[in-house]
Amino acid sequence: MIRNGKNPEWFRIRNDDIEFRDAVRTARKSVGTFIAALQRPSAKQRDFEVKKPFVQDTEVEHIWLSGVTFSGNRFHGRVDNRPVKIKGLKMGELVSVNPDEITDWAYVDNGDLVGGYTIRLLHKELSPERRKELGNESRFHITNQ
Repeated sequence: MIRNGKNPEWFRIRNDDIEFRDAVRTARKSVGTFIAALQRPSAKQRDFEVKKPFVQDTEVEHIWLSGVTFSGNRFHGRVDNRPVKIKGLKMGELVSVNPDEITDWAYVDNGDLVGGYTIRLLHKELSPERRKELGNESRFHITNQ
């Protein structure tokens, strides 16, 4: 979750979380929509990002990549969250990921979040007070999609 001038919030998701798995499945099924918008963005579309699962030993951390491009049938972007569990990975590091490996995708269209299936899932888990704070801090609005 993006927080202006602050580190993004960090959430622990259980491996057997069915809603998280469904959100990932939806993101992967609809990734073609993301690729099409990324390759021909309108003037009101910005902040194209994908979420990549990084694996180190038994640890898995899902980290957003920003400044995303698509070439060679892979996404390329910079690590946009400070890693918590993955050692040696640096903020701003250039990495790539296959479309069928991402765990989410998102962009902003005219101020509204498009995609962001895991963001939406986590957003609904927040308290009403935290949801309101986040709405004031974010660079986008979360609407029903």
